[in-house]
Amino acid sequence: MITYRSRFLARGEVWFDNERDYSRPVDWIIYHQRSHAVPGAKSRYFYTYAIDLTRSQEELHARVGKDTAYKIRRARERDKITCEILDPNNPAVMDRFEAMYNQFAAMKGLPRLFRERMEGFAAAGVLDLSAARDPQGNILIYHLNYRDSTRASGLELPSLYRASADSGARNLVGRANRCLVWSGILRYKEQGLKIFDFGGWYHGTNPVLLKINEFKRGFGGEVLRSYECEEFLTLKSRIVTLAAALLDRFRPSGGAFRPAPERGELEAGAADAAAERPGPRTIAEPQVLRR
Repeated sequence: MITYRSRFLARGEVWFDNERDYSRPVDWIIYHQRSHAVPGAKSRYFYTYAIDLTRSQEELHARVGKDTAYKIRRARERDKITCEILDPNNPAVMDRFEAMYNQFAAMKGLPRLFRERMEGFAAAGVLDLSAARDPQGNILIYHLNYRDSTRASGLELPSLYRASADSGARNLVGRANRCLVWSGILRYKEQGLKIFDFGGWYHGTNPVLLKINEFKRGFGGEVLRSYECEEFLTLKSRIVTLAAALLDRFRPSGGAFRPAPERGELEAGAADAAAERPGPRTIAEPQVLRR
């Protein structure tokens, strides 16, 4: 279980079917991508797009779409994109990530990075950070993933795709993004993980978000359904949640307590860049999930 503090609460997060640590007191727990709903907790369905890493590398490659495979090759061979793993426990590294993320968030009208949450992940050893650079060494896109011994899931994928009016530069970011995803898939497979998922799958009619789905489908996975569950353990957590709901109701802009977007709605550089996260969940104070 990952723990950290927000402004008002001690929080806990449990991922996949890992177990809660009862020795660590928290006010509120969210369970991500659970195979079954947690008894007594509020829950909702969560859909994501997943790659089965138990397949051979040849099988994984054969399932990649032609357009995606071409853009990965072009990123490596012509664009000279390089992919690297970064240390999320290095404050200077995270400062640079945070700077890009906050610019990205400002363009999207999203909250700034919840740095305390990311530091909690890093301290627990489950934060995986990588980046794609151009030949001049500039970082085009970051991938920040949750990762344990068996599975990895997309959290945040910021880029400054939208800051450029040049379609060529935006397309370069899109190819770098695909290259970084593929590099991560191969790395996770080599490390013995069983599943990589993109952190979300959109069900709706928004054409931009449907193009993000197409970006993910290019890697040849499948849609999985799981549960997001939320458990309030103290009176304080219930009071804060109620206050957040009331503030959100009477604040048209949603303010600091607006419900968090699905991991995948954050950014995708539209179709070609698809630099996103249904990336974690950027969580404000806890939102009430329906049973």
